[in-house]
Amino acid sequence: MTATFHQQKLIQHFFESSDHQYFLEHGYTDKLDEAFRAFFLDVKKRVFMQKTIYWAAVHYDKRERKHRDRFPLAVDTEEDTSQALVPAVAFTDQARSFSHDLAGHIEDPGLYDVIQQRPEKEQAVLYALFVEGSTTAETARAMNVSQQAVSKIKQKSLRVLKTHLENCH
Repeated sequence: MTATFHQQKLIQHFFESSDHQYFLEHGYTDKLDEAFRAFFLDVKKRVFMQKTIYWAAVHYDKRERKHRDRFPLAVDTEEDTSQALVPAVAFTDQARSFSHDLAGHIEDPGLYDVIQQRPEKEQAVLYALFVEGSTTAETARAMNVSQQAVSKIKQKSLRVLKTHLENCH
């Protein structure tokens, strides 16, 4: 079924303008033809831009989903609670063994007491850095913490030990 000339939406929209109606009523075919060409060119531009924007959005969404699937954020992944607790338990066991090993390397009884009062994590970091000679990166990897955390623990421990040594002597 084909619509008649006046039933087509494009033609109806074109004749909504009073100028276009005036050209038709008074027989200005040249002006009417020129106005329709400009109108139709404008419609084609709009349709082209709409389709371009639509397909750009579709392709953008596909790229984003592909990127998200390839590189998920840590906060987006669901963690299994049993797996989340494994590194903490392993670190605690490792810290206990390091703290016992660290005790055998301290000769000053006062310093020994201060170090024994420090948390196991600090003792483990001190042992790894100063007894084993590990770097902060190696220590961080072994303890399942960040390098910054190892560095902060080291600085805090050294401040406490320095304060103790200054107060004793």
